Amino acid sequence: SRTWSFQKASPGVKAFSEIGRGDLLEAPGPGVFDEFVAPAIPTGAGRTEAQFFVDGNHSRVSLMSRIIPSPDWFIGIDSFNLCVDGNWLDTITIEVDPLDAGTDNGFTFTAPNWATSPQGVIYRITSRYPSHPAGSFYYPYLKRLPPIATFQ
Repeated sequence: SRTWSFQKASPGVKAFSEIGRGDLLEAPGPGVFDEFVAPAIPTGAGRTEAQFFVDGNHSRVSLMSRIIPSPDWFIGIDSFNLCVDGNWLDTITIEVDPLDAGTDNGFTFTAPNWATSPQGVIYRITSRYPSHPAGSFYYPYLKRLPPIATFQ
């Protein structure tokens, strides 16, 4: 099942993306075999890693990391299948764009809390969208934003 992409954010995704509360994401649900947590990256750049268990019945991984500070932005991968046609992938490299949880109207890193009502859907932030000239990621002369994060 899709965890969060391009639909309304669940209460767990909302709480995590806005204030870093992860306990609602850890609640068991259909198709969830295990959860894992990676150590935080204490500065604006760095790397972290975590190990997790997969098997033939549980071959997909979803993960997200907050962008701090931000209104409700995060990076992540939703339901990525690590086993294709019965073969486990040896390595993967995925560059990701920032995502907006659709729960706060702020468009800058330090925007005050301004709840989106009614709640919107999670969407990908690009160099041209949202198109507010004060937006932290609005660079209309760029074809795309530089990579925000890479998952390997």
